[in-house]
Amino acid sequence: MKAIVLERAGPPENLSMQDLPMPHVTSRHVLVKVRACGVGYRDLIDRRGDMPLMRTPIVPGHEFAGEVVEVGENVQRWRSGDRVLNLYTASCGHCDQCLGGDERHCRALSESFGLTVNGGYAEYVLAHERALEALLPEIPWDVAATLYSATGVGFNNTANAARVRPGERVLVTGASGGVGSAAVQTAKLLGATVWAVTSSATKAGDLQALGADEVIVSTAGDFHKQVIAATNGEGVDAAIDCVGAPTLNASLRSLRPHGRVVVVGNLDARRVELNLGYLLVRSLSIIGSDNITRAALRQVMQLVRDGRIKPRIHERLPLERAADAHRLLEARGATGRVVLIP
Repeated sequence: MKAIVLERAGPPENLSMQDLPMPHVTSRHVLVKVRACGVGYRDLIDRRGDMPLMRTPIVPGHEFAGEVVEVGENVQRWRSGDRVLNLYTASCGHCDQCLGGDERHCRALSESFGLTVNGGYAEYVLAHERALEALLPEIPWDVAATLYSATGVGFNNTANAARVRPGERVLVTGASGGVGSAAVQTAKLLGATVWAVTSSATKAGDLQALGADEVIVSTAGDFHKQVIAATNGEGVDAAIDCVGAPTLNASLRSLRPHGRVVVVGNLDARRVELNLGYLLVRSLSIIGSDNITRAALRQVMQLVRDGRIKPRIHERLPLERAADAHRLLEARGATGRVVLIP
């Protein structure tokens, strides 16, 4: 089968198309024919070697959709022909966390796609049966490849981690990306007034079309001055920070007292210095990304099916252009997700 292989961490040139043996189906695993694979900034972080758990050589890709073509021994959840999309990892299914409904906290999490096992930059991928979720039949393959790590993460962190309520003011950084655009739409769907921050003036119109009430173009990391001025000194109730180190302090300074920021993105590995006195005096909350639960994934699928959230796809590229997809994201040239089509 054709696959993109990262032989060692480094620049996009380290991604190469290779012929690999077809994966052998083992117990409790299924073989998935990949129909589409999303390319997110997390893939760039992995490729650079910023994730210590990553092994090489490896096939990247942590967000894919496809159909089951073969099932292994003891598989109970799937049969050939099922439409599926993946979760980050497989869970055991029998520990207290799994039985309690939040398998993300499973003590036996394993097989993380693109880190410890081969991911979706390939024609086929071998997946544990508990690392997959059923895909609604009305959702196209390319859209499905954005639903977990992009659209779903933006939705879940806005609706459930930030707990946005009607009438609140919400700030979204990195708003033109796959996660950010979903956060903008979710906040608007929940009845909030939305400020969207982008580094490119050419993306302002797209953000307004998504529902952003105000668009701030900023590359200097001081957009909080505009937010505070526009809110008559009050600030916003919540911030969904999809960028990380370059924007976190400005996100915090955009908040009203008792506001909260959910840190979803981390585009580089630099450390961040925080003024703890400022956090204490204003009683601010910093919340780490809640990723997405299986229940939230099912909910966002229904919203996408019904047209209430519309995933943004910037470009669809053939598998062999994976390196070009990485370069496009590094140049911050994408509005929404880039999707590879094997």
